[in-house]
Amino acid sequence: MTSLSSIIADPRPRDSLGCSLERLDEDRRIDGGNMTFHRKRSASAPPGRVSTPATGHGYLIGLSVSGGHSRRIFREHHSTVHDFEENSIYVRSFSDSYQADLRGSFDFMLLEVSHSALERIADGADVKGVTELHAIAERSDPVLGGMLAALFATVDGRADRSALFVDQLSVAIGIHIVQQYGNARAVMTGRGRTLSSRSQAMLRELAQSRLSGDLTIEELAEACQLSQATFLRAFRETLGKTPHQWLSQQRIDKASHLLQFTETPLREIATVCGFSDQSHFTRAFVQATGITPGVWRRHRKS
Repeated sequence: MTSLSSIIADPRPRDSLGCSLERLDEDRRIDGGNMTFHRKRSASAPPGRVSTPATGHGYLIGLSVSGGHSRRIFREHHSTVHDFEENSIYVRSFSDSYQADLRGSFDFMLLEVSHSALERIADGADVKGVTELHAIAERSDPVLGGMLAALFATVDGRADRSALFVDQLSVAIGIHIVQQYGNARAVMTGRGRTLSSRSQAMLRELAQSRLSGDLTIEELAEACQLSQATFLRAFRETLGKTPHQWLSQQRIDKASHLLQFTETPLREIATVCGFSDQSHFTRAFVQATGITPGVWRRHRKS
């Protein structure tokens, strides 16, 4: 078994998870508040044994994007081999030292969560008493796979992610993780609950004052005096959209008003309505209406 001293002496650069950075075709990171997400892909497994010493950093959850990957995990007195198919996951604690030999292609989406963040997520997910996640070496989880795929998705090589989009998915992923793999049962509350007219008006006012997209699910849920899990269920039940989709529509509505009733340049409208730039504004507007902002404005003013 490879010793820690030999890993330290290895000149190949390694990431915080113990993997060699050589031959990686993709290495992306997204910071999501309570969790950090990674996408690591290579046509072949990273060379050398993955080896990380025990720390108190929390947990690592990995999900295989496609099949064709296997690994031998070494424990104190034995080792086990695991074959990963599409949407196969593993959950491991950083408090345990880890050594594994990887084989085949490598395409994983991973998330790191600390112990303190796990408790915060559990509180917002209506799951009390979660202190740890169950260790899992290999299990299918297509629900988590779908959410992580949406987080890392790009369109034409671009990733138009507002802060609310990342936060919304991070919260949903966190709720799923603690409900499925935490050491306590969920207390499902708020089923069938809807947002009151007063709450909806308050959210609209809040959104119009913060179209830049720096709103968080925690802030929106607190405004409605609901847990994050209950808020997300009630929001979709009431409005038929996710908070990110709803905020995007608020931005398009504001932009449409400015296009029709003012002569504000498109670049300024993009900034006022919270788009990262005019190109982002145009892509979002075309997706919502089917035509560019300039054409839409000429039709309304003709």
